[in-house]
Amino acid sequence: MWIAVGIALGAGLAAIFLAVKYGRLKKCIRQAGLDLAEIMDSPEENRILLAATPSREAGRLLEQINRYLEYHQRERGVWQRREQMLQEQIENISHDLRTPLTSILGYLELVDDAGLSQEDREALAVVERKSRYLQGLIRDFYDLSRLEKAPRDLRSETVDVIRMIQETVLSYYPAFEERHLTVELDLPGAPVLIRGSGEALERILHNMIQNALRYARSHFRIHVWRKEVTDAGGNRIFLDFCNDAEHLTQADIPCLFDRFYTADHVRPSGSTGLGLTVSRLLAEAMGGTAAARLTPRKELHLLFEFCPAPVQEI
Repeated sequence: MWIAVGIALGAGLAAIFLAVKYGRLKKCIRQAGLDLAEIMDSPEENRILLAATPSREAGRLLEQINRYLEYHQRERGVWQRREQMLQEQIENISHDLRTPLTSILGYLELVDDAGLSQEDREALAVVERKSRYLQGLIRDFYDLSRLEKAPRDLRSETVDVIRMIQETVLSYYPAFEERHLTVELDLPGAPVLIRGSGEALERILHNMIQNALRYARSHFRIHVWRKEVTDAGGNRIFLDFCNDAEHLTQADIPCLFDRFYTADHVRPSGSTGLGLTVSRLLAEAMGGTAAARLTPRKELHLLFEFCPAPVQEI
């Protein structure tokens, strides 16, 4: 009898021991999972798992995970250094090219084409047009490197969105006529003021219009409105640039704001894919956001969200 009691007691103690060990192991794995999620959300902190382990096997597992994390952190450091070097090289090359190109454009403006033949004037116009296109490319590369390195280094001021849109669109009127694009402005009757950089907003407008001129087939619309955003705790200003985009697919949309991404795989468009990237970075530098959406009717919406200027400034 006592033997049977001893066996039962031993089995009970063993079961309790295993249950406690299992509970500790489960708790350890749960905590390790939470810690790993935090580490992956903030990789720049270069953390590793330091959870206490109730068993040798769990300890070996965490050790292997830490080895992978350390490898990933080393690779991330190498990538960051290469990325920084690339940005510095792009900035330096862009800066070196800007000076001679500015001189070339200056000399082209000084050329008196009155005595030139029609053929020579056309050739001169081509040279000037290509030079200005190259100037735009260099500016895109320079701005990209500068914004990725110091994205918040912009002068802040109160900007009238409506006035700037009207003036910018008007300057492109001949280009819209040449492309036979129908342009629609859906704008509030009163001024809409945001807090940001006027130069940056103007650059965004130019990039959006040039994107439409490059890809749109029939129409281009700009819609501006103010909306109460509950999650953000206040009003927001929205700018929606819409045009038909038959060349796009839903697979292109998440990549549109990536640098060097060009969605038109069929036609050579002469685009480097930097215009939308620079626009997104400029919007973020002003505390805004940029997003893209493609409707079932193949209409592309490039949506920018900004904070309005404080009431006392209005």
